[in-house]
Amino acid sequence: MTERKIQVRDVKKHFPVDDGALSNLFGFGEDQSVKAVDGVSFDIDEGEAFGIAGESGCGKTTLAETILQLEEPTDGEITIDGRDVTEMDKGEINALRSDVQIIQQDPYQSLNPRFTVVQWVQEPLDIHDIGPKDERRETVRETLAEVGLRPPENYMDEYTSELSGGERQRVGIARAIVSNPSFVVCDEPVSMLDVSIRASILRLLDDLRTEKGISFMYISHDLSLLKHVCDRIGIMYLGRFVETGPSTQVINDPQHPYTQALVSSTPIINPDVERDRIELSGEVPDPIDLPSGCRFAPRCPEASEECREGEPRMYDVAADQRSRCILHDDQYDLSS
Repeated sequence: MTERKIQVRDVKKHFPVDDGALSNLFGFGEDQSVKAVDGVSFDIDEGEAFGIAGESGCGKTTLAETILQLEEPTDGEITIDGRDVTEMDKGEINALRSDVQIIQQDPYQSLNPRFTVVQWVQEPLDIHDIGPKDERRETVRETLAEVGLRPPENYMDEYTSELSGGERQRVGIARAIVSNPSFVVCDEPVSMLDVSIRASILRLLDDLRTEKGISFMYISHDLSLLKHVCDRIGIMYLGRFVETGPSTQVINDPQHPYTQALVSSTPIINPDVERDRIELSGEVPDPIDLPSGCRFAPRCPEASEECREGEPRMYDVAADQRSRCILHDDQYDLSS
C-alpha cells in the first residue's frame, strides 16, 4: 500500500518579467523574474496538519498553487502519495485532482450561486466519475451530514447563494472531501467568517483530519490559529522558509529574528502578560532583485556585515526545529 504523504523538494516558482518591447527585440539587459517561491522543502505525513505563515507576498499561496499544480513549478520535485506530480502529463494531473483539494478563503466568491448545494458538492464525483451515478446524491447527503449541515435534506436543493457564510464554508468543505482526498489545502479558511463560528469550522476540519487521515496544509497570517490547529509550521520570507518545526515550539520559542518579530506582534489575551514588540525597519525587498546574503538582513535587528556575504543554510536548533540564521553557527562570532 502506497504511503499517503506529501514530499516537497527544493521547489521553485519564478515568474518572468517583461522588460519591454525594445529589450525583448534587441536583447538588452538580463532575464529577470519574480522569485515567488525559491527553494522550499518539507514533508507532510498522513493525517498531519502543516501550517505556513508569513507576510503578504512571501509566497505562501503561490507555493500551495504549485503543489496543487495550478501553477507549473520552475524547478524542484513534488511527490503526492508516491507519485511525482512534476512528471505527470495533463491527463494524469486531471486524474490527480480528485485526490488533492482546496478550501478557499472566501465562501461568498468560491461557490457558484447558480448551483444548488447538491449540484455543487456532487460535481467532483461527476467530473472524476466516482461511484455509481445513482448513488452520488446519497454520497452528497452523507457528506453534508459529516460537515454539520443537518438534516442534510434541508440543504440539498437550496441554492448556495441562500446560505449564511458559515453554511457556505461547510458546503465548500463538503465539496473538498466528497471525493475522499488524501491532501487538502486550507487557504485562510476562517478569515472571512464571523468570530462566533470560526472555532466550530476549525473543530470540524480537525475532526475530519482525525477520522479520515487527510493531510492538511493551512495558509494563514494568524499564528495563534496555526499554533492550535497545526502539528508543524513553516515561516516564509521572500520565497523561502526561515524557520520550521513543531508549531507550539516555534511560536513559544522562536529562533529566527523574523519569526521573533512575527510572534511579538501577535495579540495576547492575558492583560497581565507583557511582550516587547519587535519593530522591523524598512520594506520587504523586491523579489525580482533580492539582496545579497541573508534575505532578511536589510530589516534584521541582529544583522552584521557577515550576514550580507552569503545566504545562511538551515540550522538544527532543537528537536525537529530548524532556523535559517547565521546566529546558530558555532563558528559565528556573536560579538561581531
